[in-house]
Amino acid sequence: MWYRTILISLLLPLVLPAQGRFREERPWRPGPGLRAAPRRDRIRTRLHEIRSRKLQADLGLPADKANGIADRWGQFDEEGFARRQQMQGLRQQMKGTLLGPGSEQDKNRAVQPLVEQLTRLQQQQEDARKQFQEDLRGTLTPAQQARFLMLMEDFKRALLEAIQERRGER
Repeated sequence: MWYRTILISLLLPLVLPAQGRFREERPWRPGPGLRAAPRRDRIRTRLHEIRSRKLQADLGLPADKANGIADRWGQFDEEGFARRQQMQGLRQQMKGTLLGPGSEQDKNRAVQPLVEQLTRLQQQQEDARKQFQEDLRGTLTPAQQARFLMLMEDFKRALLEAIQERRGER
C-alpha cells in the first residue's frame, strides 16, 4: 500500500484547493500563481506513473497496455471531476433556494430546472463510468477486470481518507 501515501500527497493539492471553503480568499496576482498549471501537470504525470506501475504489478499488464489504461483512467477522472464540480454548484444553488425566502410554489419553480440539470449530470456520470468499464472490458480478462475494479476502489478510498484527514487538520 505504498502507493497510498504517494497518491494522497499528490492528489491533495489538486482536490482541496478546488473546495472553496478550504481556500483562503485572496485576490489573484500574476507571477508565482502561474506555476499552478505546471504543478498540476507534474501531479497528473506522477499519478499516471503510479497507476501504470500498479496496473503492471497488480494486473500483470505489459507497460504499453498499462500506460494506455492509465491514460484512459486519467481522462475518465478529468471528465468526472468537471461533472462533479458542476453537480456541487447545482446542489449549492438548490440549497440556497430552498433555505431562502419565498413560498413553496416559488421554490418549486426555481429548483425544478436545477433538479433536472443535476439528474442529467448524474446520468452522464453513470454513463461515463459504464463506458469506461466497457472500454476496458475488451482489453482485460475477467480476472483482470475484477482486479482493476478493486484497484480503482483502493485509489478512491485512499483519496477520500486523505481528504478526511486533511479536513481534520484544519
